[in-house]
Amino acid sequence: MSAVIKSRLHDAITVFGRFLRQAGCRIGTGEIMSAIEASSKINLSNREDFRHALKACFITNYKMIPLFDQLFDLYWRNPDRIENVSDILRKLHESRLNQAELASMKDQVKELYNKRVEGFKENNNNKDSEKKQFDVFLYSPQEILRKKRFDTYTNEEYEEAKKFISLWKWKFGERKLRRLKKGRTPYRLNIRDTIRKNIFPAQDFIELDWKDRKTKQRPLVVLTDISGSMDHYSRILLHFIFTLHSINKHLEAFTFGTRLSRITYYLRKKDANDALELINESVKDWSGGTKIGETLETFNRIWARRVLSGGAVVLIISDGWDTGNIELLTKETDRLHRSCHRLIWLNPNLGYEEFKPLTQGLHAILPHVDNFLPIHNLDSLIDLVNILSNLDKRSTFKALA
Repeated sequence: MSAVIKSRLHDAITVFGRFLRQAGCRIGTGEIMSAIEASSKINLSNREDFRHALKACFITNYKMIPLFDQLFDLYWRNPDRIENVSDILRKLHESRLNQAELASMKDQVKELYNKRVEGFKENNNNKDSEKKQFDVFLYSPQEILRKKRFDTYTNEEYEEAKKFISLWKWKFGERKLRRLKKGRTPYRLNIRDTIRKNIFPAQDFIELDWKDRKTKQRPLVVLTDISGSMDHYSRILLHFIFTLHSINKHLEAFTFGTRLSRITYYLRKKDANDALELINESVKDWSGGTKIGETLETFNRIWARRVLSGGAVVLIISDGWDTGNIELLTKETDRLHRSCHRLIWLNPNLGYEEFKPLTQGLHAILPHVDNFLPIHNLDSLIDLVNILSNLDKRSTFKALA
């Protein structure tokens, strides 16, 4: 990060600290300096890391957390919404603030924002790398992109989304195995090592040694609909699947329209564009019809025993528009559900508020899936991976019917 960008960020954090102080938070110079120091230790492209870093430095009373979250969003996400700050402060701390202080703080924030925008525009031609860093903490267009639907992307936004998927830190949870290893968690006593350590004890108490269960990433199987109705989603989702394969080597990927195609081999390429180009050449049923029942029948007959071992999770990405046999779809979905650890159906249309599962295909599918989730923007991808990371923790997820 350049010196100019650092200076602007430090100024912004300083004004934000004063803003919180006017709102009633106990913030002094030490807290502001700590926040500035913390900002240099984190990845500013991750908005939540930045939020938690400032919260750790500025907030010492848990009662102030709701106020902090509201002011953080108003200040860092969209300065045009700063007019709402006066209402929030008036409700929460009416006794501590007067109209002059509120107006002063609003004007101060807007003035700083305008200065930063003007200074940034002057250097825009020569400092493209700074633009990316500056946008993160100014108004975060990345966050706007995360909430935007895939089917409304421009070509530039599509490329930015691919970069986001490649750079985001996707984390998968691990399932516990029956096999044991040495560990610190008191799961099971390691009798042999405990006796060995205490044959000639050097102290009066007995030193215990423990065993813990081994962990392993759960296998993941992804079936992606590439029919005509999924054109706006399939290619960005294939890029997402390529990224997941680089993290979870136990991932198997298939595409389907009117027939099933295994594409796992192509995901082993180092470059995503090369992999997607090979997939495009090898798969012959792009932008055609959809026969989900026949596809699942082929998968259950040929591939299920090969790829569903080890408690695999199956993801089916499709809008549910099926032109095949509905009875076969019901039968094969039920068979697949009984063969895997969890069956998750991902539907991009579920991102619409007015969406209702009215098609025959969806009515046939829903009784046999564990989760029915949206997959229409970047935030939905993040939510999906969070769910996959917590599958082996004690929590419940119900399908939406």
